[in-house]
Amino acid sequence: MVEEKEPVKEAHKQGSSIRRSFLNKCLFLILLFIVMFGLSASGIYWWRDTIATDFENKQATTISTLQKTISSLNTRLKQEKAKNATDSTPTDTDGDDTSCTPVAPAYSVLENIQASITSGNTAALEGYMASTVDVILAATEAYGEQTRTQAVGDITDFISGESGWDFTLPASVLSSYGKGGYGQYFTNIDVVGKSANGKVISFLFDCNSKISTVLLVSNEDLLQ
Repeated sequence: MVEEKEPVKEAHKQGSSIRRSFLNKCLFLILLFIVMFGLSASGIYWWRDTIATDFENKQATTISTLQKTISSLNTRLKQEKAKNATDSTPTDTDGDDTSCTPVAPAYSVLENIQASITSGNTAALEGYMASTVDVILAATEAYGEQTRTQAVGDITDFISGESGWDFTLPASVLSSYGKGGYGQYFTNIDVVGKSANGKVISFLFDCNSKISTVLLVSNEDLLQ
C-alpha cells in the first residue's frame, strides 16, 4: 500500500513546484510591467517638461526682441517728430530760430555728472534729469524714452565693470565723434566721457539744463 502512494506524492510535489514557478513568473512579469510603466511615465514627463521649457525660452526671446524693436521704433518716431517740429518752427523778424535752445547746467552740476560716472554713484544723476530721458544704445537704438529711474538703471548697467573714465577728451576726438553717424548727440554743451575700454557716454541737456538724452556707445568705433 505504501509503494502505491509514492507516485502520487511525487506528482503532487511536481505540481506544486510547477505552480510556484508559474506564480514566480507571473510576479516577475507584473514587476517588470510596473517598472517599464514607471520608466515610460518618467520619460513622457521629461519630454513634456523639456518641450515646455524650450517653448518658454523661445517665447521669452521673442518678447525681448519685440520689446527692443518697439523701443527702437518709438525712438525713431520721436526723432522724426523732433525733426519735423524743427523744420516747421517759425522764426522771428530777424530770422532767428525761436525754438527752445538747450542750455548747459552750471559748472558744478557738470562736475557732479562726471563724478557720478567715475565714482559709480549713478543714483546722483536722477536729480539732474528731466522727467523723461531718451536713452540710446548705439547700434541697437534701445532703449527709447525712459523714466529717471529707468535711465539711471540703464546707465548703471552700461558702466558696470568699467574704469578709467576720461571727460577731458581732446577737441579732435570730439570733432570726429560729431562727424559720425551719431553726430547729433555730440554738441558743444554736452558731457562726453570715454572709459579705458573704449566705451563712450554722452549727456545732452534740454532748455532747463536738465539731462534729456543719454547716448551709450559700447565701442567708440561705432562713432566713426
